[in-house]
Order: sequence, then C-alpha cells, then structure tokens
Amino acid sequence: MMAGKKGNRYQMKWIHSLKKYSWFANPWLAGLFLFGINLFLFGMTGLILIGLSYLMIPYFHLVIMMLAVIVSILVWKSLASAGSWKKGERVKIAVTGSSFYLCMAVFFYYQIVSYVPQFPGDDTFMATLGFLVGILVTAVAFLTCLSIILFTKDSFSREA
Repeated sequence: MMAGKKGNRYQMKWIHSLKKYSWFANPWLAGLFLFGINLFLFGMTGLILIGLSYLMIPYFHLVIMMLAVIVSILVWKSLASAGSWKKGERVKIAVTGSSFYLCMAVFFYYQIVSYVPQFPGDDTFMATLGFLVGILVTAVAFLTCLSIILFTKDSFSREA
C-alpha cells in the first residue's frame, strides 16, 4: 500500500523509509529532495496534460489537475511528518523545497514582460492571461508547500 493512515494523517511509506538515511537529517539535502519531488510532480502533471490535449475527452484535465493537487499535498504532509527537524531546520527545508514554485512564478512573470507576438493579430491578452494564471497557480503551490512543511504540528519532535 502506498499510503497508510496513522492517526489523523496520511503517510507515504517510501518517504518515511528515508529516515534511516543520514542525508535526510540534513535540512539542505532534505530541501533539495523536496525541490526534486516538486519538479517531478509539476513535470509529470504537465506531460500528462500535454498528452491529454491530443484526446477529445472534455473536462478530464480538471480531474488530472485535482489529482495532482491531492498527491502533492499528500507528499508534502508525509515529508513534513517523516523527519524530526528543529524549527530552524524546517524553515530551511520549506524554503528550499518550495522555491521551485517561486522560480516558476518568476519564469511566468518573465514570460509576460518579454512576450512578443508570433504573428500579426496574435492575441496578447489571452497569452498574458495564461501567464497570470500560471503565476497564480505556482504562487499558491509555493505558499501551500511552505505552510505544510512549516506548520505540520506532529512533526516537531525536537524543539529549537
């Protein structure tokens, strides 16, 4: 079973098995691991959505996006409860790991300010609207990941 229910939270067992490795206790390496997980989840969701654009199934992309949100939150909560980091270490992990989404928001902003129409009559309003939605989605993901890693109460086994 991939996720098990323990008490009031769901845990991914493969993330909790990382406790036995010494690198997982290092907040910078755990933050880089979270950065990689966020990159993987965002990339896989993007690839699935690109693949779905070739199918004619209406509204299925909404299901995929909802599943991506659920899986991301499950991974973040599981990672937050897997380690026994001090509060300062938690800040390092949260900022390092969720900075992927901040980088994506900056990338979308750069795309807005440097956008050049590809042909005469190109709809720049819709392109800008798409980039703004990208900024909104990645900013919310950044804040959600940061909040979950920082404020998961049951994971403070050592006090700062």
